[in-house]
Amino acid sequence: MGCSNNDVLILLFAAGIWDNVYRSQNWKINVTACRTNCPASTFVRAPGSTEAVFFMENVMEHLAKTLQKPSLEIKRLNYYKNGDKMMSGAVAKDFTLENITDQLLTSSEYTARVKSIADFNQANRWRKRGLDVVPIRFPCYWLGGNFNCLIAIFHGDGTIAVTHGGVEMGQGINTKVAQVVAFELGVDMKYIIIQPTQAITNANARGTNGSVGSELVCLAAIDCCRQLKNRIDVVRQKSPKKSWEGIIAECFTTGVDLSARSWVNPFTPDPVVYTTYGAMCTEVELDVLTGESQITRLDILYDCGESMSPFVDIGQVEGAIVMGLGYFTTENQIYDAKTGENLSYGTWKYKPPMAKDIPIDFRIALLQNAPNPTGVLRSKFVAEPPLCMTSSVVFALRDAIAANLAESKKDTWFPIVTPMTVERNQQYCQLDISQLRYKD
Repeated sequence: MGCSNNDVLILLFAAGIWDNVYRSQNWKINVTACRTNCPASTFVRAPGSTEAVFFMENVMEHLAKTLQKPSLEIKRLNYYKNGDKMMSGAVAKDFTLENITDQLLTSSEYTARVKSIADFNQANRWRKRGLDVVPIRFPCYWLGGNFNCLIAIFHGDGTIAVTHGGVEMGQGINTKVAQVVAFELGVDMKYIIIQPTQAITNANARGTNGSVGSELVCLAAIDCCRQLKNRIDVVRQKSPKKSWEGIIAECFTTGVDLSARSWVNPFTPDPVVYTTYGAMCTEVELDVLTGESQITRLDILYDCGESMSPFVDIGQVEGAIVMGLGYFTTENQIYDAKTGENLSYGTWKYKPPMAKDIPIDFRIALLQNAPNPTGVLRSKFVAEPPLCMTSSVVFALRDAIAANLAESKKDTWFPIVTPMTVERNQQYCQLDISQLRYKD
């Protein structure tokens, strides 16, 4: 019914990350295109990479089950080391995941909670808990990141008007740009106004996607500010005690150009500018009889470098996680088997995550003392990577289901289909009438 470049590009996105954080010298992955009767998909957030991480984590979970070992132990044994060659051909460097994992296990009280969950499952027949940790490696690519910025300072009151080639869609790009401009020019943010994006002032900018929009627009804004500072400082040095308004008024009087434009079209020697890492620990509680579940606690430690705007970045992590939890637990798309028609086009059947789906105990932390030497102002991007880790909720639910199956001697590996809806969770528990009789 439909085909677009998205169907091919998703495979390309997956190709750069499907080994996730694991040594892969002996792996071979074949990709097969399939024809379906469903319409082409539309990109949202972390397309391809989310599924690639899920597939690879499923492989590691299966290996651990087969070997009768804790999954985290098998994962850590197979982490990349600096100098290892990855599936993409790149060489692992600045690999900090061991440190991140150690910090997360400490802050999340992982060892104590493993024992606590085992005790809970032993004491409760019809409610089970599960716990799982998913790590992430997410490379950053700037190639093709065409963005621009125009800054104009008005002599009447020193107002700084900024327009850039990115699109504000709730990710905080305007806030970051305003903060960067204030920092670079050494002024209060009250002077800064972000104007709407326009094709005339910001021609030929690429789409705001790939998580790099905010940092590349900020890179363009920094260049604009440095052009302006070079001109303004000539006046400022003559009158160092003047206010911002006074300096700008004098610049105007002496004919200083108070506008600057910058075009960013980055080409880097290495396609991967830097890599970000993170780890997520998710605990769930499952009602075996109904299949309903709650996320009792979720901990994440994410490497954001030296965050340009911590509140914005923490908000981005929160949003990505909630999107991922919906994707992996509630948002089930149903298509007609014959026609491919979408039968879940409204919220009667399609269930986005709501307030009660948010983890009861939700703990987000950014890695401290980790400046990124190749990032903009030593930062790293944040938009998409946290979503890829939310498959941890799937494996935590599998862990809880496995605890139930062990009660009836059915504790073997079983395939799963996402999203892990209430109905699927209940079916995976494999209840039968004999388990529901009163015991003497």
